[in-house]
Amino acid sequence: MSNNIFSHIIRFFVLILLQVYVLNNILFFNIINPYVYIYFILLLPFELPPVLITFLSFLIGISVDFFAGTIAINAFASTIAGYMRPFILKLFSPHDGYEKNSAPTIAFYNINWWIKYAMFITLIHHSVLFFTETFHFHAVLYTIAKIIVSSALSLILMILMQYFFHKSSKKL
Repeated sequence: MSNNIFSHIIRFFVLILLQVYVLNNILFFNIINPYVYIYFILLLPFELPPVLITFLSFLIGISVDFFAGTIAINAFASTIAGYMRPFILKLFSPHDGYEKNSAPTIAFYNINWWIKYAMFITLIHHSVLFFTETFHFHAVLYTIAKIIVSSALSLILMILMQYFFHKSSKKL
């Protein structure tokens, strides 16, 4: 159990550093910017209470904001994504529910399930983030395009992270 908590703490800090020092400095075609720190939210245990998930989502978002020098837009977007996570999990729940002591990874559930789950959370996060960042609807098509392509790249990177770090393990 403590090993599980330790791995989540390490993941928290590694994803913040990766986001702030690497991915925030990547901007393809002035439209695509991957945000993979939400991978932390995606991998939180099923058993966590929704209030704790929302708080941890806020915590990682505000941490990214602090180090990136942004004004709480990541905190807002990640808090909304964390709040919506239990509803998304319920939407994609297997008929017999989630296995006890399983993790929301491709190793426990198939890739189709994980892509749908991660895609919904990512689209929610990116939609809130980019519309909050823009804060007007004059560039709505540009913002929607940015949401779609940034979500696609973020999802691809998170799938690769799944295969690199969770390929055959059944325990986190």
